[in-house]
Amino acid sequence: MSSLPWVLILDFDSTIVSIESLDLLAEISLMDDPEKEKKLKKVISLTKAGMAGEITFQDSLNKRFSLLNIHQSDVDRVCSIIQNYISSSFIKYSAWMKKNANQIFIFSGGFKQIITQALKPFNILEDHIFANEFLFDESGNILGVDLSIPFSRSNGKLEQAKQMKLSMPLVVVGDGNTDAEMKNLGSQVSFLAYIENIKRDSVVKEADAVAESFDDVIHFLDKME
Repeated sequence: MSSLPWVLILDFDSTIVSIESLDLLAEISLMDDPEKEKKLKKVISLTKAGMAGEITFQDSLNKRFSLLNIHQSDVDRVCSIIQNYISSSFIKYSAWMKKNANQIFIFSGGFKQIITQALKPFNILEDHIFANEFLFDESGNILGVDLSIPFSRSNGKLEQAKQMKLSMPLVVVGDGNTDAEMKNLGSQVSFLAYIENIKRDSVVKEADAVAESFDDVIHFLDKME
């Protein structure tokens, strides 16, 4: 770690990227499904409900997977295009993120294989990326997620942070209820509701500050130094 007086924990979906990556994965996997529009609408609705805290994260995840038949090839396709969806203000600060990579962690209910690919231009350390991981069968079909990973359930980000015993002041940035839950770690945590891509009122009301773009995150960190 450097001498900077903070650790930055970033969400991925609808924060670093402008989309929910599982929604994109769903769209690709449903490409030839005659019920594509109906299923995709349901998947997106479940994503929103989970992010807003209207249903538990694990219920949201399980119900979305029950609607989909995803193959490794679909994941590969998402990995090949995911960098096209990086939020514009993050691209602006790519050099800053490379410089401060030791202080940055990714906590996401998304999927590590996709996130790792997306963040290659930022030199984020792979062992600083914490996210769900797919389980595949012998034919490359996705069976679900690894339930031993905290992010597969509610309060997963909180659980992961506790396991890591991060004692330095934490700045948590994200758009969802799972990010806001991190405030339960204690007074050393500042939560910034990230609204560049989507604004959830239930999340904003829990925030210490609102970030309309990554500019606001930088300004908040600068005040801590």
